Amino acid sequence: MIQDIRREYFGVVDNLYTAFKNSGFDNPIQKAIDAAEGQIIKIYGKMDKSELESLALETYLKYDNINVRKAYTMRSNENEPWFENTHPSYSYFWPRYEKYLKEFKYWSKPTIDSIDLTTNEILKSIGDPKSNKNFDKRGLVLGYVQSGKTANFTGLINKAFDIGYKLVIVLAGMHNDLRAQTQLRLEREVVGNVDIITGEKKGVALVKTGGTQIETWTTVQDDISTNNAIGIKNLDKPILLVVKKQKDVLPKLIELLSKSINLSQMSPPVLIIDDEADQASVDSSGKHTDDPSKINQLIRELLSLFNQKSYVGYTATPFANLLIKADANHIDVGKDLYPKDFVSALPKPEGYCGPDEYFNTTGYKEDNKPMFIRHLSSEDIAILDSMRTKDDAGLFMEVPKSMQEAILAFLLSNAIRNIRGQTSDHKSMLIHTSRLTDVQNSMCSVINQFYKKLSNDLIYNSKSEYISKLQKLYEDDFLEVQNNFNSSQQFSSIAWEEIYKQIKVVAGKVEVMEINGESEDALEYDKYKENGLYVIAIGGNKLSRGLTLEGLTISYYYRSSSMYDTLMQMGRWFGFRTGYMDLCRIYTSEEIAENFEYLAVVMSELREEFEKMVEYDVTPEGYAIKMLSHKTMTVTSPAKMGTAESPITYTGTMQQTRSFEKNKEFYKKNMEATVKLINNVEQDFKTINKMTKYHIAKDVPSEVVIDFLKKYITISSARIVNSKKIADYISKMNKENLLEKFNIAVVDITQDTLNKQKAIDNGITPWKVSLGKLSIESAVVRSIDQDKSKGIGIVDLGAIVAANQEFIDFENRTKDKRENIKLRMNENPLLLIYPLHPQVKPFKKLNIDFNENLVPIGLAFSFPDIIKVPGEDLDPIERIKKEGVYIYNNTVGKDGSVD
Repeated sequence: MIQDIRREYFGVVDNLYTAFKNSGFDNPIQKAIDAAEGQIIKIYGKMDKSELESLALETYLKYDNINVRKAYTMRSNENEPWFENTHPSYSYFWPRYEKYLKEFKYWSKPTIDSIDLTTNEILKSIGDPKSNKNFDKRGLVLGYVQSGKTANFTGLINKAFDIGYKLVIVLAGMHNDLRAQTQLRLEREVVGNVDIITGEKKGVALVKTGGTQIETWTTVQDDISTNNAIGIKNLDKPILLVVKKQKDVLPKLIELLSKSINLSQMSPPVLIIDDEADQASVDSSGKHTDDPSKINQLIRELLSLFNQKSYVGYTATPFANLLIKADANHIDVGKDLYPKDFVSALPKPEGYCGPDEYFNTTGYKEDNKPMFIRHLSSEDIAILDSMRTKDDAGLFMEVPKSMQEAILAFLLSNAIRNIRGQTSDHKSMLIHTSRLTDVQNSMCSVINQFYKKLSNDLIYNSKSEYISKLQKLYEDDFLEVQNNFNSSQQFSSIAWEEIYKQIKVVAGKVEVMEINGESEDALEYDKYKENGLYVIAIGGNKLSRGLTLEGLTISYYYRSSSMYDTLMQMGRWFGFRTGYMDLCRIYTSEEIAENFEYLAVVMSELREEFEKMVEYDVTPEGYAIKMLSHKTMTVTSPAKMGTAESPITYTGTMQQTRSFEKNKEFYKKNMEATVKLINNVEQDFKTINKMTKYHIAKDVPSEVVIDFLKKYITISSARIVNSKKIADYISKMNKENLLEKFNIAVVDITQDTLNKQKAIDNGITPWKVSLGKLSIESAVVRSIDQDKSKGIGIVDLGAIVAANQEFIDFENRTKDKRENIKLRMNENPLLLIYPLHPQVKPFKKLNIDFNENLVPIGLAFSFPDIIKVPGEDLDPIERIKKEGVYIYNNTVGKDGSVD
């Protein structure tokens, strides 16, 4: 009786909760509970109140999504959400997709709920398609590499069709493989495939058919063309297109849509999903005032066709997208793709294994994260380094030591996964060492020969040397990692004999494939869905972004990159590894592993920074997201970094002004600031006179220098030697109890320079300067007859610091600059002040009435190298976090920022 009541109660709740929720009802859980209680009382009569309360409590625990991870979303002030908690009704497409994920893909409720909540968050940030007003919404969704972004935008597309979007265009990467993979996924999970001959249903069609039909102008085989766009006039029907971001494809799409709009005289509301939005979409022309790069231009042209348009970029590496010039607006193609309206960061999915799981992001050795990393042998590296051009492909004549071990590790992982019950799952290994197809082809041939010999030896030769190697690898490596793995996911140990039996089974199933544009091989996992595909995939660019390697366990990777986004996207080993994370390995060089570990820290910090911005209600255009830079890698392609700027660190450097404005006010303000500085220095200026005369004051409080720099003007275009940035740097160092005192040296006459024939020929004579309480015998002579300005709008004097002047405040200075640099580390920073001679050619042509009380003032700084904050014992990762240099978009963040 009790079981019958429970079954009836939760059956009603399950059906009605989903229906109420997708219809946009407020508090759908309580409505479902009320309906279930009514049904139970109707069938079984009056019920005990405590029993009903117990069932209601159980319902809340089961269906309340208060603990589901939500997206962090930042919106512009103008982009008010067009719905709040009560969302619009999702009548067909989303409920069908939701049920498909639950009942046919067996996804967990928290995962489905997370997609539901995050897509609502995105949907409220784009335009309302039923509004009578035009809109132009542009946003960015930040996910994780290989984390299920496709499932998220699939959910968004389903909801978009439900609420009235007529046209959805998915820009699916650069290659046919990724476009076809995305097309197939959307046909199944949005359109719903029904075979016209057999009537066989696939995807969401298994849940429900008969609702609104979606037209597709693209197929798995074909990108956009006039041939497969027969119904182009029917813009009143829901239409889905999946196209590549290529310069020969997008013009066809623009042409077809232009004709359709003109013929039908209607501009339907359009949603454009840009998958891998950091690839190709970002303007890489490097010239924001000229024509943008081709793909960027075509996407902007595509958007300009519509009156109601929403552009949503999806990426796991948003570096380039967040460096777009925020206010770029081309006369022909309109606004750039900066996410002016919203940026949404998806939560880390349950069960996802990303940079934090593979690499040590905390800096603490005891975290032992690099248990999955195996460094390549010097033999492997020497061979791989020798293959730099396609003509070197023949140098790969045999499978090197570490690669052999990686292949053996792949066989072990396959055997163990099968013993754990994952017999029908796909199992993949990645070998990615070169972008050159000739090298890949040569490697594939050699590896294939090696693997055939290996598999035959394992199957038929019970005395094979590889058996003992496999056993040693299992016992010394796999068992050790398994024992150190997360205790909540411990797997029981398996006897070697059982593993050996399974290795003989799986050894003959593995295929070696070459995955590139020149090869006929293809990762058609769908054909092997019954028994799983066992594959060693050897490739380059095709395997570096977007394309998913199902069931990837072993990665042999030796393809570095100088750019964050490119390198991170090559990490195909990120993803969901439920039930076999302990079996995953990355074989790579120590340097590449360190670079990935650094990037893991970068991404972790970026997300923390983003979440902080959201909490402070900062807008996309209100704050420049900081990105930790690297000493050798760049954040993205230099062509995409036109807006990038670093808060400069001056530690261990010598900086000097060499450029000056052409107007009198510039020189007047700097003279006034300098006089005030000299008069504010309470310490005595001691005069030393060697080859050059100097006036030196020591231990001057940094506040005096900061105040001076706030008044002193450097040229407006100065990026590094910028007085305000130097002042900010000193202030920040002061917070760490550093750079609290300065030495100040005012440079005076150099008699030898005045006596030179060149000075005499150019009429250079001693020029007295009055600097408040200091009297200067003669201004400093630089660039007597040379004008480096070359017609530009500034005066370029060249270098003003003479040899060893940087260390003039040291009584024990040496001729060895390196020794002096070491001395500076234990000394005050030095500010050098140069009253500059106004009769030299660059200044003389300005026709400014320079005199004893008005001369050009140049500056130089010698900063000590700060290795670490005194009293703190920081490990390398923590030091990176504390002392790292950041870059940010200099076209945003002008209305305030958050420290």
